[in-house]
Amino acid sequence: MQLINLNKEKKKEVKFSKPGDYIIFFYNVSGKFTFDLAASGINLDIFGLFIGKNAKEFSLETVQNHKYPASTSNLLIKGVFRDKSKFNYKGLIRIEKKAQKSHAYQKNQNLILSPDVFVESKPYLEILANDVFCTHGSTTGKLNEEEIFYLKSRGFSEKAATSLLIDGFIQDLFAKIKEKKGDFKFDYTDA
Repeated sequence: MQLINLNKEKKKEVKFSKPGDYIIFFYNVSGKFTFDLAASGINLDIFGLFIGKNAKEFSLETVQNHKYPASTSNLLIKGVFRDKSKFNYKGLIRIEKKAQKSHAYQKNQNLILSPDVFVESKPYLEILANDVFCTHGSTTGKLNEEEIFYLKSRGFSEKAATSLLIDGFIQDLFAKIKEKKGDFKFDYTDA
């Protein structure tokens, strides 16, 4: 399994031309990123994390471009935004006509921790083949007040309860990476 950290490699386009298992990871980066699946037998997992605070702005566009049959791409982007931060996301899954039997998934999940936060998420599908499996989704919301109340009733302070729920939201992404890779470590606590 090959792991590509886009923060270190500074790539905007990544082309996969050999069958195999690949993981892409990026953190708090803006720009347009294209992932070309240019062979059959590719299993690509794409993970992104955004933590916005103060007046930080992020603009992200991703393209999962399936060009050959029988490949898989799964994208998960999570964001936690507070203060006056902004996040604009546009995600496209494109399945070329000859990319039959492709599987593609795209999910963006965001937590809003301030009324001054702005989040816009636009998932798109462009499917030219007729024998594929593609789904996409986007959720943006606040922390669950009932969960905060429950934790507070068990002795947690409001701040500790909030931190615990945010950490659980983010750790879900890292659990998925570790499930695939096994030894991935990343410290986001200073964000």
